Amino acid sequence: MEIVFNNKGLPVMMSSDMIFATTIKGKSKVAEDPKETFSFKEKEFVCWGPDNRYPDEAVRVIGKTGVLSTAIGFKSRTSFGQGVVPMDVSGYSENGEMQLTPCQDKDIQLYFRSYEFRQYMSNAFRDLFKFGNCFPIFYFNEDGTKIVRLILRNARHCRISKDKQWLCVYPNYDEGFPTEKDTEVIRMLDEDDPFLELDLLNIQGKLKGRPVAFPRIRNYFSNNDYYGIPDWDAAWKSGWVDIAHRIPQFLAKSYANAMTLMWHIQIPDDYWENHFPENEYPDKNKRKQAIEEAMQEIEDSLCGVENANKALFSEYSIEEYAKVPKEWKIERLKNEIDAKERLSTSAAANSEILFSLMLNPSVLGAGMPGGAYAGNAGSGSDIRESFLVSVITTYIEKQQVLDPVMLMLRFNGHGDDLVLKYKETILTTLNTGQAKEEIET
Repeated sequence: MEIVFNNKGLPVMMSSDMIFATTIKGKSKVAEDPKETFSFKEKEFVCWGPDNRYPDEAVRVIGKTGVLSTAIGFKSRTSFGQGVVPMDVSGYSENGEMQLTPCQDKDIQLYFRSYEFRQYMSNAFRDLFKFGNCFPIFYFNEDGTKIVRLILRNARHCRISKDKQWLCVYPNYDEGFPTEKDTEVIRMLDEDDPFLELDLLNIQGKLKGRPVAFPRIRNYFSNNDYYGIPDWDAAWKSGWVDIAHRIPQFLAKSYANAMTLMWHIQIPDDYWENHFPENEYPDKNKRKQAIEEAMQEIEDSLCGVENANKALFSEYSIEEYAKVPKEWKIERLKNEIDAKERLSTSAAANSEILFSLMLNPSVLGAGMPGGAYAGNAGSGSDIRESFLVSVITTYIEKQQVLDPVMLMLRFNGHGDDLVLKYKETILTTLNTGQAKEEIET
């Protein structure tokens, strides 16, 4: 730690790898209350987190937390599965089950195989699991009679008005708030019945060539009025994400700064005198500099992971009257970094993060109690069953993401008898006589 003192010997500034602190003549600076709303084009919008930067902070945390990033990506990929299959309802069985047949409408088939649909779905699951919210937007033809495009704007740049009637989208912003450049304010449909309001806007002729936002799709388990909180936020706020960060940082520092030595070799005390004789260095500063450079070279050779099991050289002295000849002494050192306990803590932190996302660690090959760090990578049955549970627990999110698609199809004259089914390929046990089975959810 470096400390700067004033002329009275009191610290005025301190800095280290862990902290930075200053004093201001005994006065403390009180933090201002964070803004809850901001105004743009005569409309009041609700800030998303402190300083309106919750999504930016979430991106930063996810980007440096390996297990969190992997888990969110896993949920996004498994939720979309192998795509969506449009089916027509042809009737009902005696027990009330729908009888479905593949939809034969070529336009609908083409849409569900299109890049546009795949892009919408992948972005929707990404934003929903990352931020707890996603924001679909419809684009209409010139006379407002048909939805020609459904896209998803990056949730990181979307904010909701206080009355929930408008969506502010600003890809370029300064200090977390929108500017006039590249900012859109889009009408948002009613959260309780978007289908009805879209019909009303159509009757009123307000859809001609204008985009309209579907109500924000949010984490259904969150009670926040404006922005849903992602599931992983609990692990972040409780400190498990910080622990997952600190363990690898600690181990990296330990290995980087550890003198990973195996041998201790003692050198006679006249070594330096012989190698840096005083008569060759009339300038004491140059002699000191030469010795410092030599010692620095030794330090560079000894420290760090790449120098594991190197030897340490030191010096020793023998009384002149002793009859023992000066010799080099070599002894073995025990110098180990015990990382086992910290790796177990890291595994626990990773598991807590996965639990917050309702993911069984076994699905990623990290079965409990110690996961891969304890030599338990999980069996095939654990992984298979955990994957099935993962598919089931995302049912609501999968239906939420399809709601704007169904609205678009019905508005365009399709979908009265249309059912959208997710297609999944599930690994089965060998005793079923087949290695895999395709199911629809």
